[in-house]
Amino acid sequence: MHQQLSATEIIAARRDIDLPFELKVVTAEGIKKVVCRSILRLLPTKRLVAQGECDGESVVVKVFLDRARDRHLTKERQGIEAIAGAGVRTPQLRWVGYLEDRNARVLGFEYLNEAVGLDDLWQGPATEAERIDILSNVMITMARLHNAGIYQEDIHLANFLLCEGNLHTIDGGGVETRYRGENISESRCMANLALFFAQFYAKDDELVRQVFPVYESTRQWQSESSRNDRLLRQIQKRRSTRKKLYLDKTFRECTRFVCRSDFFSYQVCERSAYTEPMQQLMSDPDASISSGKLLKDGNSSTVALVDISGKLLVIKRYNIKNVWHGIKRVMRRSRAWTSWCNAHRMAFLGIPAMKPVAMMERRLGPLRIAAFFVSEFVDAPDAIGCLASKDQPNGEMEQIVALLHDMSEAKISHGDLKASNFLMAATGPVIIDLDDMKEHKWEHSFQRAFGKDMHRFQDNWAEYPNLSNQFARLLQKPTSDYLTESAG
Repeated sequence: MHQQLSATEIIAARRDIDLPFELKVVTAEGIKKVVCRSILRLLPTKRLVAQGECDGESVVVKVFLDRARDRHLTKERQGIEAIAGAGVRTPQLRWVGYLEDRNARVLGFEYLNEAVGLDDLWQGPATEAERIDILSNVMITMARLHNAGIYQEDIHLANFLLCEGNLHTIDGGGVETRYRGENISESRCMANLALFFAQFYAKDDELVRQVFPVYESTRQWQSESSRNDRLLRQIQKRRSTRKKLYLDKTFRECTRFVCRSDFFSYQVCERSAYTEPMQQLMSDPDASISSGKLLKDGNSSTVALVDISGKLLVIKRYNIKNVWHGIKRVMRRSRAWTSWCNAHRMAFLGIPAMKPVAMMERRLGPLRIAAFFVSEFVDAPDAIGCLASKDQPNGEMEQIVALLHDMSEAKISHGDLKASNFLMAATGPVIIDLDDMKEHKWEHSFQRAFGKDMHRFQDNWAEYPNLSNQFARLLQKPTSDYLTESAG
């Protein structure tokens, strides 16, 4: 027997919903009992999307919980109808209803058992040819929607499912239908395309040039290089806006992060890592450092390796050197705050860096007294330890230079580019120690800071002339004008 949940109980449970559970839905065809076995998406007090069984069939249910539930349901239905009307596949709507206490509206959709999300395909070991094929299929779908006068306001790969070779579009609630049947302006279509492509890394922008002609062909537009250039400029602007919104989100309570703040403390943690042992670490990080394996006990910071439920984490405490140093730091953003932000910045940009798990500050109101940063442990040697032990470390050196090139393209300086801040993991180099890292708005300030980085980087190899000469040759490749200039 499964626990039956009402809308009131779902709202009260927030994120603490035990699986499986049963929903009793009143529809025009009668009572539907849905046994939900997995939660696909949950916005506490607002929306629940779950997969389960009803009448012997696999279904996906969307449960609208807030006061605007009728409006959200109507928009979802209209969006799904518009998608289907444009000749684009979408999961079939089976029934419409409400939970017995009438505090939630429910839509039941067919569940595509063999479906794979395009975001999963993209993140998997896809070749460049497979990625071009994925994006080409999306271009055809978006072009058909635009031809019908509709578009998705929240367009991303997760809204596309591939099932038995056919592409399906989901999320009718994100579909704008006000122009349905009309000729949408080119500028509006281009803005929608820019929104989609802005969610990829900048290094993937070259793929845009290859797949955008598929969209133009489907729209029966004559291909124009100037239009392609305009699209790329819009993508860059959209990506910059998304980055700011993303980084802001890493400091507040949301689906991905747990955030706790009061007069005496500020804490933020990846929700997936917010277990009871992790909460104990966050409540007394000094105790965890004392009981962990000490990696560094310096004047500016103390670093320890700790085991949390079988997972190795690195906790870094930023020390106050003296009274004057404490006075200078107390009103500024802590170095832990900066590390947390920069680690997420690097993740957004697709540049391999330490993976952040949590950040804590001890406070007295606006005053920051102490700060801690927790990241995943990378079990790998540093760059000198790795490269000096190999006869021909060409591949590893090229990976490091590629990482530096990506930082240069993003106008990011590190601030302390010593070899020990590159860990040579099996997947490639990972850069750590991010509390002095900075993303520059102006080219001249970036050039000055990155020039210092490159001089510091080259100083690492003074005792290894063969490596130094090889790095000098690699850095002189035409990856970017300034990278070449700095290497010289």
